[in-house]
Amino acid sequence: GRGKAKEWSPVDERVPPLRPSNHGRKPPSVTAIFFILLFFLGIGVVLFLKSPLSEIRNIRIEGNELVSDREVLETIRLVKGTSFFHWDAGQAEEALTTLPEVRDASVTKSFPSAVRVRLNEVERVGYWSRGDRLYPLLSDGSVLREDPWEGEVDRPVIRGLNKGEVLISVAKGLSRLSPGVIDEISEIRPGQDDTYSDLVKVYTRRDHLIHVRARDFGEKVKYYAHFKNRPPGTLNLLESTWYVPGTQHREP
Repeated sequence: GRGKAKEWSPVDERVPPLRPSNHGRKPPSVTAIFFILLFFLGIGVVLFLKSPLSEIRNIRIEGNELVSDREVLETIRLVKGTSFFHWDAGQAEEALTTLPEVRDASVTKSFPSAVRVRLNEVERVGYWSRGDRLYPLLSDGSVLREDPWEGEVDRPVIRGLNKGEVLISVAKGLSRLSPGVIDEISEIRPGQDDTYSDLVKVYTRRDHLIHVRARDFGEKVKYYAHFKNRPPGTLNLLESTWYVPGTQHREP
């Protein structure tokens, strides 16, 4: 026959079914894991910032002729080994533009250790003479009197013109001339004329003398290119233009 049916007991309702115990194997907290990772990340960042890997090692300076590399580095307070993250490129650009030789500057940092400095200098158009020393004359009329020129004299020499509107006009005029005309000019001196207070005399390497007003310098001296192959003489570039042949003797 059949087996007897299991009898129900009230105890069965009070005893829960047996389940596997998870005691002592509680899953780790996500928040705890996050803070542990953040801690080790912070240690890694601190070690990196203190290591040579975060230091500036490659410095490139471009576009500077009047300003030396050393002066650039001193101005922007940069040496190899400076912290890449603590050094500010924007402040460096502002510091460079305070130099009279610099028109504008661009400073860029390349991770992890390179800095590039690019200068756009004010054009050197001539040399201002004082005594037996020459000083660079820039296109805005400023003279670098703290930096006597020691190199090749490859621009016109300005003698006897003190700082003022005449010198500024001549400097701006020189910046408008072509290199071919610039190369022909050896010296520029004051004209000392009662009619034209800003008259200047321009001496050329072909023994020509040019009379021109400082305010018209850039506009009119360019026409010398049409006269340079003539015999020695005087070229007047005033209200009208005329040429007088005859050897001109340079002033002492």
